Amino acid sequence: MACSPPKPNPTELRLPMWADHHRVEDYRNVHCRSYARCIDAAVREDWEGFTCQKCPMFHQDEAPHADQYAFDQPADNGRP
Repeated sequence: MACSPPKPNPTELRLPMWADHHRVEDYRNVHCRSYARCIDAAVREDWEGFTCQKCPMFHQDEAPHADQYAFDQPADNGRP
């Protein structure tokens, strides 16, 4: 029997005014496949912001690497 995947769990976050030096990656996983659902949840709850730090999927997905975008291109015989 397969386990169901963990559900997204955004938590309300109110950053202080001086927080402009924080990177969003410090408290959110913008590459998570459920990120859009968490944004929707935050909007429905009328939160000023949210964090992913308490979510079981916070470290699950990571930023794409170049090898995920790289592909072999055929040689262009019409160019020198």
